[in-house]
Amino acid sequence: MNPFDFTMPTKFYVGAGRLGVLEEIAPAYGRKAMICAAKDTMRALGFTDRVGALLKAAGVDFSIVDDVEPNPRDVDIDRQTERFVAENCDFTIGLGGGSALDTAKAIAFLAAQDDRSVRSYIAGGSKADLEKVNRPFPVICIATTAGTGSEATKWFVVTDTRSHDKPGVGHDLLMPSASIVDPELMLSMPPSVTRSCGIDVLFHAMEAYVAKCANPFTDILAEASLRLVMRYLDRAIRHGDTDIEARANMAWASMLGGVVIGEGNSGTVAIHALGHSVGGQTGAPHGLTMCPFAVPYLEKTWRADIRRHAELTRIFGGDEGGLSEEALAARSPAAMKRVLQQFDCDVRMRDLGVTEAMIEPMTDSVFSTMAGVLNNSLVSFERRDVTELFRAAM
Repeated sequence: MNPFDFTMPTKFYVGAGRLGVLEEIAPAYGRKAMICAAKDTMRALGFTDRVGALLKAAGVDFSIVDDVEPNPRDVDIDRQTERFVAENCDFTIGLGGGSALDTAKAIAFLAAQDDRSVRSYIAGGSKADLEKVNRPFPVICIATTAGTGSEATKWFVVTDTRSHDKPGVGHDLLMPSASIVDPELMLSMPPSVTRSCGIDVLFHAMEAYVAKCANPFTDILAEASLRLVMRYLDRAIRHGDTDIEARANMAWASMLGGVVIGEGNSGTVAIHALGHSVGGQTGAPHGLTMCPFAVPYLEKTWRADIRRHAELTRIFGGDEGGLSEEALAARSPAAMKRVLQQFDCDVRMRDLGVTEAMIEPMTDSVFSTMAGVLNNSLVSFERRDVTELFRAAM
């Protein structure tokens, strides 16, 4: 067994009806919160008011920032951070999907630093090494989607409005102080959002399972997450407004995926590296940006670890019996293709708005902002390999 490390500093509150725990725990984090809510939807669904009422009952004052975009931009995060400081807030509450949770983490981090520009900490920034940073303000994450697993990771992702890159910032101090995962809040997710978020869960677990940094801890959680997605995502898409069992299990799968790529330190691979570049250029839903690369990636990598790719084929329902491990591994790309078709996620880059002219800039972005993720793949990727993968996904 190879050595590996993990820690879990976040306190999790998981299950239907757990939103109410906010009234109990909020006072421990300060006297004033900034609620970072997904744009339009959280207010329309009444979630912002519910969170505000719980804070009021707890005697905690609050400010609301409910203009969090689906792909948070550097300029917006900087502006929101200055508001946090100006209003003397003590902690943030992320309310929504991964973008809202990431924004809450980013603001809490930046507000505690001497340099409050997020551009200083992303790839290429003057402080991107994160060697000397102050402890962030506390963060409470309230997840309303099952997708990014941001409630269980030490990362936030930001769109660079100058380069259109989509880099991540990661540090152990970025783990949320507490996370509330209440599947009742997910019943209102429309099918399209359920689909794009749910496929992101699958990619977190699948990529972590075949990553160079995979370890015994992450293997167990990744397999469990994958099996939950295969069993419950279709139900959540089709009957998500009433099927609390499907919602609860997808929420659990998302959390497990977050633990795997975050504190489990397995991380993702080239699929995510390329997907981030697509998202930065087009603003397409994050989960869908990985879909074009899944099959060509597995076609390139399955020979690098026969056992793991054979197991993927089994999990994806491609084991017809009597096949050798190598034959099963060779079927992993076809099994992945069927999964994408099953969840109506078999899309190409052109379907997401990518043009041929974007391929070279996106390739530059992969190496400048996502090289660590790219190099976590079981096979090496040179520039030519990345460009070929982009073209195969068009």
